[in-house]
Amino acid sequence: MSVVVQKNQSRLRHADLIQYGDIEFWDRPRIPDIERSQYDIIHVISMGDRIDSIANKYYGDQKLWWVIAHANNINVLPCELIVGERIIVPDPRSLRRGILI
Repeated sequence: MSVVVQKNQSRLRHADLIQYGDIEFWDRPRIPDIERSQYDIIHVISMGDRIDSIANKYYGDQKLWWVIAHANNINVLPCELIVGERIIVPDPRSLRRGILI
């Protein structure tokens, strides 16, 4: 069975599909560092915020939650976001130039 992924927007864009016998699996993604920019957004967590809803708000795509997680060293999901906490949302323009394209 083959897996179909839109690799241009998926965190798997930076991973290899490995086949071992009849089994296919994704290697751990090698996500490039996200450079800080003067245009990065500082988002203050509000009640009910989730990392995917924040990605949707700023990027128009909830599937890009992994970019925010990576930029904020969030390694365990689902994560509990604390009201009032500030997180970095990488600049959408540099994101398109550096990670997704």
